[in-house]
Amino acid sequence: MIKLSVESLCKSFGDLHALRDLGFDVEDGEFFCVVGPTNAGKSTLLKTIAGLHRPDGGRILLSGRDVTRLEPRHRNVSLLFQNIALFPTLSGRDNIAFPLRTAGVAETEIARRVNEVAEMLKVSHVLDRLPQTFSGGEQQRVAIGRAIARPADLLMLDEPLTNLDARIRIALRIEFKNLHRHIGQTQIYVTHDQVEAMSMSDRIAVLNNGRFEQIGTPDDVYHRPVSAFVARFIGQPPMNIIDAELSGGTDGATLKGPGFSIPVDGIGGLESASRLPRKLAFGLRPEALRIAPGEGPDTPFAGEVVWIERLGSKSILDLRFAHGIIKAVVPTDHAVRREGPAWLGFTPRAEHLIDKESELFFR
Repeated sequence: MIKLSVESLCKSFGDLHALRDLGFDVEDGEFFCVVGPTNAGKSTLLKTIAGLHRPDGGRILLSGRDVTRLEPRHRNVSLLFQNIALFPTLSGRDNIAFPLRTAGVAETEIARRVNEVAEMLKVSHVLDRLPQTFSGGEQQRVAIGRAIARPADLLMLDEPLTNLDARIRIALRIEFKNLHRHIGQTQIYVTHDQVEAMSMSDRIAVLNNGRFEQIGTPDDVYHRPVSAFVARFIGQPPMNIIDAELSGGTDGATLKGPGFSIPVDGIGGLESASRLPRKLAFGLRPEALRIAPGEGPDTPFAGEVVWIERLGSKSILDLRFAHGIIKAVVPTDHAVRREGPAWLGFTPRAEHLIDKESELFFR
């Protein structure tokens, strides 16, 4: 059982607080993605777990063993950086074999392990060539092979696909998942690309300004975000956030904003509005919006399509509504196909109501 436990981890660089009291577990054999914007602390987290940075506070445990103060070579973890950095004068074979030779592994075992890894990653044909002759995808595969050649308790990958073109990234996503299934190794995968995180991970941790905003399955993070930051960061396009006010009346409480009014009893899953503040907001995923060229029972609110992004199987509509721009996702053959007036409808959910002061979703 290889389980990572991080307790109250802190790391600062002068006045910059890169990691702020982080605590989380990665279970044995789990594919755990850390996602967040630039300068969120993602790479610092991996380097601190690997021992390249000394933490200012907290503990790091691998299967119950405290490794917080151990040198990197004594932690038995493997870290693949974003910069591939293969040895240019060594063949593919010798690049993969390098960590095994530094560990003093016998040459016969090195040969067996290199061939096994190369076959798994489909790079056997480049073993006797220099990196300058590799394609971008081959360079990345050889770098991955070097990272996994020597068995480690924990494999960490720091944005390994960032420098590759879109076609190769998609192919390597599949290979990463197949590799994980094959070796069953506990892995932490860092990326700023939420599509990678959603498609590959068992669980996602959304990191922002050195703190985790949310940790959960891809489904949890997408459908039940805990904060406006997570809602806006996860999703392509991200969740729309619409300001509103709660008001009472003879016909019952309503949720109102510029151009719309919704009875509170029409909010799905809401048991009582008595604890809600007067000013709030609600989130709407773009695919949850109903769009039509004319007014109707399901599309009672007037808006305007100002831009259409056609993506083959779907279109993304930019709509001017409620003093802002919101996005909707529709099929390519949808009735609304050009800029101009349009009508829309939506049904807010109770779990998507937001406290404007804290920017947290009500639970």
